[in-house]
Amino acid sequence: MSQEIEVKINAGIKGFAEDKDAAKQLRREIIMPALAEDKKVILDFSGVTASTQSFVHALVGEPLQKIGEDVLEKIEFRSCAPQIKSLVQLVVDYTLGGFTTKSPIEPTAKKPVRKTPARKATK
Repeated sequence: MSQEIEVKINAGIKGFAEDKDAAKQLRREIIMPALAEDKKVILDFSGVTASTQSFVHALVGEPLQKIGEDVLEKIEFRSCAPQIKSLVQLVVDYTLGGFTTKSPIEPTAKKPVRKTPARKATK
């Protein structure tokens, strides 16, 4: 890859990215043309604390469908909050049919789930 392009993802109110039309526009006008020119695309999510699944899908669904799993070597997801990481992984898995071998984002350590003992019914 000869170059890279950085795309700052703009969050709406309180860091929430939900405008799928804006995501679609970024995909059509910047992401897909950059990938067609063999450029690395950096999606910078700094400042984005949450998003909708449809926003993430509108942003990267088409490249995943058209290029396949190898596109994950050309797209970098930067500064992702935990909720964004989960959504990106969900969209990647869903779009590629759950058969990915490459992770789009570095895995994070999961906190152990603490189970609370069930309460006994009182009379």
